[in-house]
Amino acid sequence: MKTTSVFCWKVVLVLFLSLVISERFVNGQGVLLRSIGAVNDSVGGTATAMPIDAAGAIYWNPASISALEKSEISFGLGIIMPKTRVSSHVDVNGQRIRSGSTKGNAGSIPDPSMAFVWRRCPRSPITFGLGLGGVGGAAALYPAGDNNPILAGRAKASTVIIMQMTPTVSYQVTDRLSVGVAPIIDLASLSINPMQLGQELGTEVHNFGTRYAWGGGFQIGTFYDFKNHFKAGFLFKSPIWAEKLTYQGTNTASESVNDTFSLTLPTTLSLGFSYDGIRDTVIGFDIRYFDYAHAAGFKKGVENGVVEGLDWESVMSIAVGVERRLNRKLTLRMGYCWNESPIPNRSAALNVAAPLMMRHVLSMGATYSIIKNLELSLAYMHAFNAKTTGPFPAGPGVGSVTNEVSGNMISAGIAKKW
Repeated sequence: MKTTSVFCWKVVLVLFLSLVISERFVNGQGVLLRSIGAVNDSVGGTATAMPIDAAGAIYWNPASISALEKSEISFGLGIIMPKTRVSSHVDVNGQRIRSGSTKGNAGSIPDPSMAFVWRRCPRSPITFGLGLGGVGGAAALYPAGDNNPILAGRAKASTVIIMQMTPTVSYQVTDRLSVGVAPIIDLASLSINPMQLGQELGTEVHNFGTRYAWGGGFQIGTFYDFKNHFKAGFLFKSPIWAEKLTYQGTNTASESVNDTFSLTLPTTLSLGFSYDGIRDTVIGFDIRYFDYAHAAGFKKGVENGVVEGLDWESVMSIAVGVERRLNRKLTLRMGYCWNESPIPNRSAALNVAAPLMMRHVLSMGATYSIIKNLELSLAYMHAFNAKTTGPFPAGPGVGSVTNEVSGNMISAGIAKKW
């Protein structure tokens, strides 16, 4: 048994290090956050077949709440601290005539969460859940810069807030198989100033604001326990169909503009596996797909001179998480997540106000049992620096813009179990 445990730990260590030192730099999951709640944050969002807390289980596989050992209610708050920079230059006849670099100053973004899972009695095949929290968010703020061609002497700012509620039910079909379903209710706000979506290229609108928009969809999950320490899970999350976002402002001719545009969150697929054959240890692995290429507001770029969308591509993602219980009081966790890039180089100029390119996200955290069934969790995530570079129109010259982003996140949560 000891030899098997050592071998498994070596396999996990090799896999983890191979991901960390991989030379293939890949971007984040776009506008969607990788995880929810301090426990899920600390394992890099791994949860599809690794139900270790209520928030992560509801968000990444509604069927997996049947596998939680106890009923649970939890509250959490994360603070996202992005660091962004935009640089650009213009060359005419091979000579650089203008260049500049501007550091972003977006500040911190709050990310609250709440989760509730309840089973009437231990033998009941039905488990109920409710998740509520921020599942998407980003911000960018650039001051006006005369020496930075892409800004053209104007400030740029953007804010994205996506709140989601998921009433959930899971049914344990057999002692091995569970299925779960959850309707999704979203409330989102997107503010971009100057606004370029839906406008002719080069005729941006000075945006006064965007009202909140409601949206909805559903998710279906399955969870299977092989009864040999291995578990598997699968999630299908539909697109989040939303009402059109409405914004008001003035264009470059000082004319009043009252317009709308469509924005749909992508279809998401997640397949996960976990192993708990090592004493007091759980290891999880998730592979995911985000279909931005077919989501309104993301799938198109500039068509017939009009900015129809952000021109994003669909991406794959991998998350690895490890949990180790040291004693009755303390549990430690570590995770890692990477993705393909949703933003191609050709679209760098369209995404100056949406530099959602977090690469190589490393996370860690711990849970401490204050008293029996009352736990405090803390997590830290670091997203390593990422870049994307592409062209932009510059009159008679040739323009190039580079977006950079990195960031940190801290989160805390408290959970009561019974």
